[in-house]
Amino acid sequence: MVIIYFYNNMKTKVLLLVSLLVLNTSSLLAFDNYPFSVGASIAGKMGVNASNVPNGIYNNLSFLKGVDLAAMVYLPMSDESRTGMFVEVGYTNTPFGLKQRETNFTSWMNQKWLTISPILLMSGVSVGLDFGFNAFDDVIDEDYLMFGNLPLAKDGFNVTLRAGYMYPVFTSSIGTLNFMFNATYNITGTTYRGDFTYNPATFSLGLNYLFNLSIEEY
Repeated sequence: MVIIYFYNNMKTKVLLLVSLLVLNTSSLLAFDNYPFSVGASIAGKMGVNASNVPNGIYNNLSFLKGVDLAAMVYLPMSDESRTGMFVEVGYTNTPFGLKQRETNFTSWMNQKWLTISPILLMSGVSVGLDFGFNAFDDVIDEDYLMFGNLPLAKDGFNVTLRAGYMYPVFTSSIGTLNFMFNATYNITGTTYRGDFTYNPATFSLGLNYLFNLSIEEY
């Protein structure tokens, strides 16, 4: 009898918890759209080169020792769905690494960009471009010189394709806290040393907060 009571009691609690989660999720998805907003974001990131490398070397996953930061403006385009346009200005990192096949020694690079990004948001799915400018000094690990031993050839401009998703975690009359993840791919590529062009791809997780600037109640 005790076991049956315990089982029924736990079953009731689980059903109640699931119901609350469903109701909470439904309330979040019920929002028609974000209002006209400004905000800021922070994200961690990892990256890998997605193009060919010299013989004897292969690509290695690299984790960013820091964060991406951005300021953004959101312009709603619909009253019935979360559809609109972001304009984002960010401090954006692109980490990636190389590893020697014989020794397993690793070396890494982190490209740093000032980015200006037009981003289309469609029901939480985001698609856009990052236009990057070499406004910051890149960081490179020179321990094993896998990026070569010639003077660094830095590209001054970069275009990256990005896609991701943004989900509201908490909403009030002031604004909305959102969880976000993004994947990117460097379209233009970057020639650093020798004749090899690197096309890094990255994946990031983070949060942003959008402050409500609309005069209407949200």
